[in-house]
Amino acid sequence: MHSKIFALIMATLILILVVDRIRRQKMTFKYALAWLVSSFLVLFFTIQDDWLRQLSHWAGFALPSNFIFFLLLIFVIFFSLLLTIHINEQNSRTESLAQAIAKLDYQLKKFEKEGSPKRP
Repeated sequence: MHSKIFALIMATLILILVVDRIRRQKMTFKYALAWLVSSFLVLFFTIQDDWLRQLSHWAGFALPSNFIFFLLLIFVIFFSLLLTIHINEQNSRTESLAQAIAKLDYQLKKFEKEGSPKRP
């Protein structure tokens, strides 16, 4: 199979999968944006391969394939950074929730020790 056709098929499948995941609310748009942009870029540069050659030459790469591998590496680093930020936010939220639960538990135990007022 020609590499151009394979790249078009794979980018289209990823694009369809991501849009379907967004539609079914299995993926938020915030995290799907990187996948959508990369899929559109692959589709664009597959169709306009002369632009890819010119861009890779302008960036100082001898071969467009080396430029593509460089872009993939940048994508992986960028996505890892986004996921790291998300994990840190989730850890902060989890810590806040644990503290709130501990506070409520303390107040409940204190209330149980004091005893509830008796009703007539």
